[in-house]
Amino acid sequence: MAEKFDLQIKRELLDSSFDGYKLSLDSLPTYSLQLGIGIEKVDLTDGQYSYHHAKILGQHNHLALDPWNQQTVYYIDQLWRINKAFIADMQLNQTESILQIPDSTNQKLVPERVNLCLQFVSMEMAVVTDGAGKLHLINTGNRGESSTKWTIVYSHDVLDDSKPFSLTYTVYHREGETHSVECLCSYVVETNEEQKEKYKTSFLTVLEWISISSEDNKAWSLKRHRRLYGRKPFDYAAFDQSGDCLIVAAESDVEFVYDSIKPVVVTENVNVNASNTAPESCPEYTWNQNAEDVNIQFTVPEGTKKSDIYMTLTHNKVNFGIKNGKVLLEGMLHGFVDVDGSTWIMEKQMIELTLSKQSGESWQAVVIGDNRGEMTLDPAVVEEIHQRLAGLTSYEMNPDPEKTDNQPFNAQQLEECDAFPDDGFGLLRIDGNSHKITHKTNLGSHQWLFQSRLEIDQPPALCLRHDVDGLMIQPQNTVKESETPWHHTATFNAFGYVQASKQQRRFSICAPDSSYVAICDCVRHIYIYRQPTAILSPLRNRKTGQEVGAVAKQQLVSLDAVNNIIGIQVTNDYIFVTTENKLYCITVKSAVV
Repeated sequence: MAEKFDLQIKRELLDSSFDGYKLSLDSLPTYSLQLGIGIEKVDLTDGQYSYHHAKILGQHNHLALDPWNQQTVYYIDQLWRINKAFIADMQLNQTESILQIPDSTNQKLVPERVNLCLQFVSMEMAVVTDGAGKLHLINTGNRGESSTKWTIVYSHDVLDDSKPFSLTYTVYHREGETHSVECLCSYVVETNEEQKEKYKTSFLTVLEWISISSEDNKAWSLKRHRRLYGRKPFDYAAFDQSGDCLIVAAESDVEFVYDSIKPVVVTENVNVNASNTAPESCPEYTWNQNAEDVNIQFTVPEGTKKSDIYMTLTHNKVNFGIKNGKVLLEGMLHGFVDVDGSTWIMEKQMIELTLSKQSGESWQAVVIGDNRGEMTLDPAVVEEIHQRLAGLTSYEMNPDPEKTDNQPFNAQQLEECDAFPDDGFGLLRIDGNSHKITHKTNLGSHQWLFQSRLEIDQPPALCLRHDVDGLMIQPQNTVKESETPWHHTATFNAFGYVQASKQQRRFSICAPDSSYVAICDCVRHIYIYRQPTAILSPLRNRKTGQEVGAVAKQQLVSLDAVNNIIGIQVTNDYIFVTTENKLYCITVKSAVV
């Protein structure tokens, strides 16, 4: 089992000179390729100055990875040609230009255009946007064959007034004989007086949901057009694999305002949680998890003593409750636990039961078939729920109305990198047909770190900060009404502090197998944070004496770059990085760690 640290111990480890976190300058095999014609890059203009513009347009990744051939990356040069680079024979190679994007001379003159974007949606399909309002659907054929010719099968201005937009996400799906490609396009508009009064903001982030379909996979046409508004910019937006639902992580809700097929009925969105329970209902317990433990929190009646609590625990069953009182948790556990490593503590009316996992798999529930609890990542939500429960479990009516001892933490313990806006940062799942938010999880103080695609047939996973760690959260394609639509899949210990220390970072991304995270500086440095690995002889922290059985290495790669880094893609084996005129490939799997 991986080494477990609490918040204080982690901070001390990071501050000590001999700890569970190590910076390594080991040399990694690195290949480079000089680009004959530089990559096309569009900077923000004077009119694109808002926070919305910076979030939506300012972090564009100019490198595209082919998920079906992960030794290959693509970029678009200054002549608007798509180029391919790949690893072969222990070197980085480049082919001749594959496709010329049409009408580059005129489209380059469009005011406030944005960067071009290439995304692969299937083994034989890709989508390209020129940043000036036009979308191209491309049949690439089998991209594993060098002689395959790319053909544009659909090319149109898909938005009103040919407005420039950025391509956020695409997905291909098939139902019967109908082939469909869903495209999520984003841009920023300045609000008019009516919108400013309604949304209380000077700018709106707009998401345009474009559906293109074909019955024969040859002739394609626009099938449906939907539009959503966001009062604040989003950190994450993607479709599920069926193309029926939109998943968004943002500091405020997004809402439908237009649908070309089904009229949008403007109503107040219901604030539902991940289990889709009514907002006025209150779960009987809350729980959260990481790779090692499941933590369950209960609220018990005032006057309950530790001696009143009983627990019977085996590797797969639990019976936990109050003697001659309520059973708090009983039944078959979702996974196997280490009985000796499991425990419970009690403070006032709060009991926290910690179950130590035997394996790092994610649990979908604590007890199979028990839906009385709510899974949450937010300690503030846990605190609020148990304050409400405390009033319901007292033996007296309002026994202490003057009681104000409800502060969940000491603010003086926070550091600058722990700060986060007070706005409602949430993760939403929105049905594209009903226009309703079907699931919502309030992420509270869990800072956004990055996103990365772990599986070809799944939406990208999100990495959120929890305490000082980074948690990988994977949205699910198929979700029942009562199920949580996103699951915890991996943990990067202390990564919240790792990223916070990189003040010049531009990109963060992790390998599909979650074996490492790459943090990319603006100019030349790549920090590779690897998952903890066991060491032969245990170490001890100098300050606390805490024994450390595993070390997480951070490796530094310094490139010979003189221009800013503008793109990065990673696989389990390689890191591809590009500047405007030079492409690099770093081999990470073969390195001795």
